[in-house]
Amino acid sequence: MNISDFSAWLDGLLEPHAFKDYCVDGLCVEASDKVTRVVTGVSFRDRLIDAAIENKADCIIVHHPNGFWQGENRVLVGKFGERMRRLMQNGISLYGYHLPLDGHPEVGNNVLIAKAFGLKNLEGFIREGERTVGYVGEFEEPVSREGFVELACGVFEHGVQHALMYGSETVRKVAICSGSAASAIGEAKSLGCDTFVTGEIKENVPITVEELGFNLLACGHHRTEIFGVRALARKIEAELGIPASFVDIDNPV
Repeated sequence: MNISDFSAWLDGLLEPHAFKDYCVDGLCVEASDKVTRVVTGVSFRDRLIDAAIENKADCIIVHHPNGFWQGENRVLVGKFGERMRRLMQNGISLYGYHLPLDGHPEVGNNVLIAKAFGLKNLEGFIREGERTVGYVGEFEEPVSREGFVELACGVFEHGVQHALMYGSETVRKVAICSGSAASAIGEAKSLGCDTFVTGEIKENVPITVEELGFNLLACGHHRTEIFGVRALARKIEAELGIPASFVDIDNPV
């Protein structure tokens, strides 16, 4: 497939223009004029380039592109320059979709997590530009706090890193935002949620939820963000007929 047509398909699906993001969303590196095989992953890294080369892929799609992490070099020197050389020498183009792959209603991280929990009446929260990135949903019948933690261990392959259950003894209305989104606890509580599911947390979060009387599960930044890139690979293969595979290089944080 011509790379311009592939880019148009991705941008039409994920609508990066509708999100207020702080990193590049869309085509980051154009190393070939075509796309014949795709590898997806959570974060751009050396081992993902290795996997693309091994799979003879000419395209990588990630949730965290180069330059995403605070202070990461964007000048073509050092490790960044090395990665760019490897992409160009092997004809591998790179795409990154951050917030668009959190908030998408079909292949987004948060809607897929919500559905995996079996939540109903899904609505968006945490507005970033024209779209929201998180989801709020409800159980048809409340579940116990212990039952909810057990359920989460089934949703996330590696289980729960931190179960901070200081709120309601039963869980009914849940806010979900993958990655590092605990700053939205106040918004979730204002929407009537009793529980928040996110990825990683900072030192102040246990204090905040204890003093608010709120429930929060932290299940890992990377580990809550495998859902979108995995679903996107499946959709590319099903709808475009381009071989696509998700490569999970785990990160325990």
